[in-house]
Amino acid sequence: MIGTTTHGPVAMVGAAVAGAGFSLVFPGLGIEALKRAPVEHRGLAMGCYNAFLDVTLGFGSPGLGFLAGKFGLESVFLVSAVAAGLSIFIAVYLRCRRGNRPLH
Repeated sequence: MIGTTTHGPVAMVGAAVAGAGFSLVFPGLGIEALKRAPVEHRGLAMGCYNAFLDVTLGFGSPGLGFLAGKFGLESVFLVSAVAAGLSIFIAVYLRCRRGNRPLH
């Protein structure tokens, strides 16, 4: 929505949808990471999960800024949408591989 509109209100709705999605996906995938870690390593698993988010933001943001400068702002949203779409396959794979084990 943000990358294809020229209207401010539509872009604001797109930003709200993206924020709502992130607020659900980030903790949800964190729970999946904890489910796969042994009880004694759950703190380490959560720390690694958060660290990888920091690394992604640290390298991804400048990379997307480079894309915006080279190919225009629309390219940032296109690449981000492709990355989000591909991540669905990773989430489904992880979900199917080990099943839905409850936290203990």
